[in-house]
Amino acid sequence: MRESSEQVDFWKEESWNYFQRNYRGKNLREIPLLPIYLEKIFQTYPISIEGGSILDVGCSPGSNLFHLHHLLKTRRGVGTEPSPHVVDAMANVFSELEFYDYPSQALPFKTGEFDLVILRGVLCWVDRNYLLQSLGEATRVTSCYLLISDFSPLYRYSTIYTHQRQYRTYKMDYQMLMEACGFMRCVASFHYDDAHEWTSTKTALYKKIPLETALPVRSESDFT
Repeated sequence: MRESSEQVDFWKEESWNYFQRNYRGKNLREIPLLPIYLEKIFQTYPISIEGGSILDVGCSPGSNLFHLHHLLKTRRGVGTEPSPHVVDAMANVFSELEFYDYPSQALPFKTGEFDLVILRGVLCWVDRNYLLQSLGEATRVTSCYLLISDFSPLYRYSTIYTHQRQYRTYKMDYQMLMEACGFMRCVASFHYDDAHEWTSTKTALYKKIPLETALPVRSESDFT
């Protein structure tokens, strides 16, 4: 557990380092919605959450949350990042949005608080000891939709992280894992570069099935 805790602390620091390497000096409001297939997934499967809420977990630099907040006409847009420095930087630019330095495996939001939860380019960074917690928290706090966009090779594998070689990042398809719980169903997906195992990515939109439908109550008499 000590090693996992150290890795969590490292990603908290690296969240700020990554932000500085890639976004220092840039106008965050002018960064376009990236990647383009985020918009395509909602064109393929239009959702109606106007007046609702979005949670973007691991949202740096905040631009995607900003664009989706307006595209989907939501009332509330919330983003999280491990680093409080990144949170402060985004809050200074996007005053109409909320930002918090919460880890993906422990989101202090109410169950079903958001209409849409987004995990884009996040799960590849998550220590495998915290993967199920992160997926569970994202599933818990959404009332309806969950979007996962991440690397998706044919066979799962890990890579050595360039900036700190004692840590790894991970590449795998999460659909089977998500649907195995019974109450998340993939309603649309978009693949990018799926012929290349290194850069293959998948954007999948899941819809929450009511617990009563997914796992109906049964009694012994139903099977006798």
